[in-house]
Amino acid sequence: MRHVIDPIRLSSYDLVILHGKKMRTGVAATLLITFMMASHLALSGEESRVQPPWLGSPAGQSDELLPPWTPVSVEGHAVHVWGRVYRFSDLPFPSQITSASQEILAGPVALGGTSAGQPLLWKGRELTVLESSPVRARLRIQAATDSLECNGTVLIEYDGMVRCDFELKPAHPNVALEKLDLEIPFRPERAKYLHFWPGRWGSVFNSRAIPPDGYQVSFKPFFWIGDDERGLAWFAESDQNFWHVDPNRVIEVRPEKNSVVLVIHLVGKPRKLNIPLEYTFGFQATPVKPMQPDAWDYRICHMGNYGIEENPPGILDRLAEYGVKTICFHEHWTDIQNYPRTTHGEKLRKLVKACHDRGIQLLLYHGYEMSTLAPEWDQYHEECLVYPRAGGYKRQPEQTAYIVCYRSHWQDFICDGIAKLIDEYDIDGVYLDGTSEPWGCRNQLHGCGYVKPDGSVGTTYPIFAVRQTMRRIYTIVKKHNPNGQVNVHQSTCMVIPTLAFATSYWDGEHLQSIKRPESPGEVLPLDAFRAEFMGRNWGVPAELLWYPSGPFQRREAVGLALLHDVPVRPNRMEDVAVSARMWRAFDELGRHEAEWIPYWDSARFVRCDQDAVKVSLHNRPGGGFILVAFNLAQEKCRARLTIDFSALGQSETVTAREVVSEAPVSIAGNILELELNGLDYAMIRVQPR
Repeated sequence: MRHVIDPIRLSSYDLVILHGKKMRTGVAATLLITFMMASHLALSGEESRVQPPWLGSPAGQSDELLPPWTPVSVEGHAVHVWGRVYRFSDLPFPSQITSASQEILAGPVALGGTSAGQPLLWKGRELTVLESSPVRARLRIQAATDSLECNGTVLIEYDGMVRCDFELKPAHPNVALEKLDLEIPFRPERAKYLHFWPGRWGSVFNSRAIPPDGYQVSFKPFFWIGDDERGLAWFAESDQNFWHVDPNRVIEVRPEKNSVVLVIHLVGKPRKLNIPLEYTFGFQATPVKPMQPDAWDYRICHMGNYGIEENPPGILDRLAEYGVKTICFHEHWTDIQNYPRTTHGEKLRKLVKACHDRGIQLLLYHGYEMSTLAPEWDQYHEECLVYPRAGGYKRQPEQTAYIVCYRSHWQDFICDGIAKLIDEYDIDGVYLDGTSEPWGCRNQLHGCGYVKPDGSVGTTYPIFAVRQTMRRIYTIVKKHNPNGQVNVHQSTCMVIPTLAFATSYWDGEHLQSIKRPESPGEVLPLDAFRAEFMGRNWGVPAELLWYPSGPFQRREAVGLALLHDVPVRPNRMEDVAVSARMWRAFDELGRHEAEWIPYWDSARFVRCDQDAVKVSLHNRPGGGFILVAFNLAQEKCRARLTIDFSALGQSETVTAREVVSEAPVSIAGNILELELNGLDYAMIRVQPR
């Protein structure tokens, strides 16, 4: 029997399904589907729906400069934001960037290529400051070659996010464009690591040291290069107007004699241009903000539950005694997944008060999903979910949750709901699960996706919409409580234009499903940790995630993280007890008055006779230090450490103890000897006698 499609009977989601699976026959099919979708919306009607009060909500919409950032200022062709300076010249991209007191670029960001067999030689025509305020600067920059005109607008916001909207306009009909590349030349000493997104679950392949012979990869919407203290990200929401010769070589990291060049191959096939090519690219130098308070200060545990203030033997009291300052309450604070309201209001109000009475902040879970139990499901899921539909996670009470796109109306819903939740219950912030990730989406009902020349729909990664969502949530939290938190769980996804509005991040779930290999150290190599998991090169404090089911034993994960000055979040009382001893040791030392000396820079202070043993220190001259030694090998070893007390500014008359076991440690002169099991650590507090 032949099936007849009635567009009035089809849901808009059905139409998208048909478009994606049945009717990919070119532009005509796309136009037909677009018409059918428009007809459906007109007939079923935006105007016929009851408009909910959250739609168009102003919650979190603010043009105010938020702490800890400083005002944007413009001096000539230089734009200053916290910790960074962006300079501009001929093209609508940075010509030089200073971050953490060091220049990043080896030369200006350039548009290279050829037209009619000749190299593109750009001449700047005009640079005009269109706007300058404490929260943003806006520039207009124009340039030209013999065959192309470049007209661009550059927006620089107070967190250092740079958005470049530009068009390349043919100077005459049928301009022959053979090649076009965006080229970002880094100083070699600044280009140690790379990180890009999307990554791959069960792997850290997207976070690594830059190979000596370079690196090539398919289009990625986010790509960062940097060192242990700073870096620069490039990003784009899609590969629209990219024409590739090799889809596996769209992005290339190319070491050269005096630079390391990040190349984005835009056009690799000859084109005849008669209409402008339009692009939107972003740049953001890191770190994006100061690292105080940091993850050690927040003292987070993941042990939220109703009734912990009452349950014997006094769970909440024990957590307070251990020094916990923040409790994350996971999904079960409400019955509907990722929903900003609850039927357990009285229990929540009682828990919040109990936490506050003990000086503890309470963060409630929100995420990246829309549940079939949500009252808004029937009316809004078609236009708010990502397409192709993703997720489908089963939750309790019985429901299914799908990934939502925050380019949709659901941004208003979640921001409005969080604002009302905070006002009603006086919670101290939010724990966001995946909310900062700009999930790939082709749902044209809310503006994602773009039509390719062959009529298929390309993927959008809605970075700017997710950034707006994160900024609104950050604003809501900080307006209510200047010390409130936006704690983000993400894995593989250091997309800094969205993550900049997190007070801290929790990373590592993508490694927990890995079966323990023969060499566990291969799961998270040091270069991957330094690229993605440290936080300080991003300007967002970091915690390492660990599950009992993962490839590491907890003590192994803690040792690796401690070596990088990163805590592992506790979610069991016995783990809180261990963390408490570390917190006390740092308090005794005065950690914020101490200098962290990482293992790659500590040999001038501490020498170890075992290559596999790495040593990092927190040193406070005259006040002692904390030493962390971690054995990277799987075999037990005896390590001999020679300490230069004079170089550390310390007395040689000291006492020492192991922080976790609290056992005394003997130091003979300037020699400290340790026995370390494979993948084991010692954390030693050394103080003047």
